[in-house]
Amino acid sequence: MLRSLISAVTVQGTPSLPNISVTNFFNLTNAIGGPTAGSNFYTLRDTFNYTRGHHSLKFGGEEMLQKDVQDTLLNNYGTYSFNGTATANSAANPKVAGNALADFLLGIPSAITQDAPIRALTNSWFTSVFAQDDYRIFSRLTLNLGLRWDIQTPPTDPQDREGTYIAAVQSTVNPSAPVGQLFPGDDGITRGIVPVRYHHFSPRLGLAWDPFGDGKTSVRAAFGVFYGSLSGNNWNQPSNFEPFATRLTFTNTGAGKFGTGGTLSDPYRGLAGGNPFPYQGAYTPGGGILGIDTGFQWPYTYQMNFTVQRQLTNDLSVSVGYVGSLAHDLPFAQDVNYPLITTAPVPSTGNVQQRRPNSGFGQVLLVQSNQTASYHAMQLTVTKRMSHHLLFNAFYTFSKNLNGLELDNNQTQGGAQNMLALSEEKGRADIDQRHAFSFSAVWQPQFSYWGNGVAKVVLNGWSISPIVRYHSGVPFTVLDGVDANLDGAGGDRANIVGDPLSGTCPNGAGVGTPSCWFNIAAFARNPVVTGSPVDGNSARNLLDQPGFKTVDLAIFRDFRISERYALQFRMDGTNTFNMVNLNPPAATAPASLASPGTFGTISSAGSMRQLQLGLRFSF
Repeated sequence: MLRSLISAVTVQGTPSLPNISVTNFFNLTNAIGGPTAGSNFYTLRDTFNYTRGHHSLKFGGEEMLQKDVQDTLLNNYGTYSFNGTATANSAANPKVAGNALADFLLGIPSAITQDAPIRALTNSWFTSVFAQDDYRIFSRLTLNLGLRWDIQTPPTDPQDREGTYIAAVQSTVNPSAPVGQLFPGDDGITRGIVPVRYHHFSPRLGLAWDPFGDGKTSVRAAFGVFYGSLSGNNWNQPSNFEPFATRLTFTNTGAGKFGTGGTLSDPYRGLAGGNPFPYQGAYTPGGGILGIDTGFQWPYTYQMNFTVQRQLTNDLSVSVGYVGSLAHDLPFAQDVNYPLITTAPVPSTGNVQQRRPNSGFGQVLLVQSNQTASYHAMQLTVTKRMSHHLLFNAFYTFSKNLNGLELDNNQTQGGAQNMLALSEEKGRADIDQRHAFSFSAVWQPQFSYWGNGVAKVVLNGWSISPIVRYHSGVPFTVLDGVDANLDGAGGDRANIVGDPLSGTCPNGAGVGTPSCWFNIAAFARNPVVTGSPVDGNSARNLLDQPGFKTVDLAIFRDFRISERYALQFRMDGTNTFNMVNLNPPAATAPASLASPGTFGTISSAGSMRQLQLGLRFSF
C-alpha cells in the first residue's frame, strides 16, 4: 500500500494495493474488493399448452422481483496513470520526448482517480406474457408464430440514491447540489428516473421446411425482436458518485519542480479543498457524477437467421447458414460536461476544469440509449456421428461485428476520443474476428495387427481426441500517447499519414513480422500544443492483432480390472505442437520515429505447450 511507503493517500474502506499504469512499460492492477455482489430472484411463472388440428398453441407468463446487491469498494485505494506527460516535449522544449517510466520514477502521474465505497441496492419487477403457435401448414412445412410482451420497472433504490442531469435546473430535494443534478422527488423525476415503458411488444416468426420430402434436407429461418433488460448493476451507477460516494479524477501536467499537482507521495497536492477522504457526502470541486437520461429507452435487437442442413450419409451432415443481429438503443454514458474549445482561457491540459460548461462538476456522465451495433455471419458446420470408430465436429464462421463506439467489455463507460464527436468512434467491435474455425474429434482405433493378440490388447482400446482451434486476430487501436485534444482524458488516437499494411519499417523489417507488425511510418503523433486541440484521424480498431492457433490433444484408455474397478490412464496436452501465438504489438505512437522505442513491435507471446499425465482409479 502507498500508505506504508509514507504517502499521504487516505484509503476509505478496506485498504489494498493501488492500480499503477505506466504506458508501454507495465501495469500493476488490482481487482475491486467487496464481500457481496449478486441478486436474489423471486419468481412465479406458468405455461399452458393446447393442441388442435394443425395448431400447437402455447401461452404463458412470468412475474419476477429482482433484488440486486452490489457491496463493493470500487477503486478506493486509487489508480495512478503515467503516460509521459510530465517529461514530454512542450512549446518551450519541442525536442524533449516524454517517457512514462521517467514520470513514474519521478512520482508524477498524468492522472489520479480514487473512489469512496458504497453499498448499492436496487429492486426491479419483471412482467412477461407470451403466446405462440406452431402451425403445421402441411407435413413438410411448419410455421412458428409468436408474440411476447415484456415490462420491466426501472430499478429503484430503497434509499433513492439515484439521479439524473438536466443543465441549468436546480434541485429542490437537495438544494446544496450544484445546478444540474436532480434526484427522485424533483419536478418530473420519478424514483426510477424514467417512466415504465409499456411498448415492448416482440413479434417472432420462424419456419421449418423439408423441400424434398425425404427427411434429409431442412430449411430453417427465423426473425424476432428482443428487448433487453436493465441490470441493477447498471442502473445503480449513480450511487457510486456524489453525493452518495465519490470518484475523484484529476489530471496533472506536472508536479514537484514541474508544477503543483499531485504526486505519489501527496496525491491531493494542489487539489482545491484539500484531501476529500474520508468522504462525507460533500461535493468536491471538479468531482464527477453519473446520471440516467430521463429519455432513456430499453435496448432492443432484431435477430435473424437462415440455415440449410443436409444429411449426406447415414452419419454425416452439413449445414450452412446466415446469422444476423441489429442492436439499437444501446446504453452509453456520454460526458455532457465535456470541456469546450474556448478563447478565454486558451485550451491547455491545465485548464480542463475551467472549460467545462458547468464548473460545479468535472465529468457529467449521462447514460443515454444512443448507440447501435451489428453482427453478420456465415456459419458452416460439418458433423459426423460415431461410426467406424470416429466422430467429429467442424465449425467455421466468417463474420463482421461493428458498433458505434467501444461497447464490449464495458457496462456503459467505454469511453471515446472526443465526447462531442461520437461519430468518430464508429468501427469494428473489440471482439470482431473475421475468421474462426474449430474442429473436435474422437478416434478409437481398432486394428487386427495381423492376428497378434498381444498387439491388439496393448494398442487397441485407446481414444484419441484432438481439438483444433484457429481464429483471426481481434482489432486494436493506434494511440497518440498524449492528450493532444486537451480534454484531460486518455484514448486519443494517432494520425494516419500512410498505408500501415505496406512498405517496410525504419528498421528494415517487412510488415507483418514481430519486429514490424505494421508500418510505423504510416502514423504520426499529434503533439500537445496549448491553444490547438486536435483529434487523431485514424479509425478506432483500425488494425488486427496476430491470430490464434492451437491443437489440444487428449489420449486416454480405461483398463477394466473387474466389474467394480477400473483404471484410466490419460495424457492431456494444451498447444500440443508448441505453436507460437504472438501477443498484440505496442501501439502507442512515439514523439518521433527517430526514437520509435517498441512502437509496432511484438515482444511476447502466449502460453506454450503444457503436458499432463494422469491416472484415475474408479470404483
